[in-house]
Amino acid sequence: MNRLLSPEAKESLLAAWHREKGLSGNALKMIACVLMFFDHMSQGVALNSLGFMPTGVTTSWGIPVLWGIPTASLLATIATLAGRIAFPIFCFFLVQGVLLSRDYKKQIQRLLLFALIAEVPFDLGLFGQIFYWDHQNVLFELAMGAATIVGMKKILDGDKKGKQAYAVLLFIATAILAEVLKFDYGSVGIIAMVLLYLACNDRRRTMFMGLIAFFFEAPLYGTVYLSLPLIYQYNGKRGRGGRWFFYIFYPAHLLALYFISLII
Repeated sequence: MNRLLSPEAKESLLAAWHREKGLSGNALKMIACVLMFFDHMSQGVALNSLGFMPTGVTTSWGIPVLWGIPTASLLATIATLAGRIAFPIFCFFLVQGVLLSRDYKKQIQRLLLFALIAEVPFDLGLFGQIFYWDHQNVLFELAMGAATIVGMKKILDGDKKGKQAYAVLLFIATAILAEVLKFDYGSVGIIAMVLLYLACNDRRRTMFMGLIAFFFEAPLYGTVYLSLPLIYQYNGKRGRGGRWFFYIFYPAHLLALYFISLII
């Protein structure tokens, strides 16, 4: 099996996040899926004909304006603000998942497979086109983040001289590649996942790294930090539900939003 952690290290990671109460991993992922749906509903083409889209109007401080705008735009802006909570949760569980996985290669392969499956639904649901080359869906970003974490850990666990420098070079290279390939969050998404990886064994350190990792969105979408109290409630348990639901949900909800746009 292609494991990153020894049994002892795996138990240590699980123990670091264990608590009797709180939210399971699947419960948090479900919350993130609902919030992502709201975000894509406001950012995509589904309800454009009804004026359901953020205005993009901000104050001098860069805060979205929630007053003096049409009701549909107000609701869309609120949906966008709520949707910003989803990505940090997915990043957190990407890190946990790749470290705890019995086979990280299969996990990365699944992410890439569903990234390819979801690309046309992503382009249709958000841009109304079968192919939109200027923006790729977030599963590509998550797959790249997982590969970066695997590569960095293998380098740092090795005996090669100057291994820290090689790990940093890999990190920089994948962050640049995410920009070149126009992944959903570009380089900042890779940076966020690596920062969460560096803090993965400690709940409080993860909160601190989260403040840094998602600062890129905070000036415009401060609600991104509402993800951190949710992540803090993680109890180290998987919870009910199968993993395949979350893979299938991503392309399915995008297709649903596109078909809604055809009906309305």
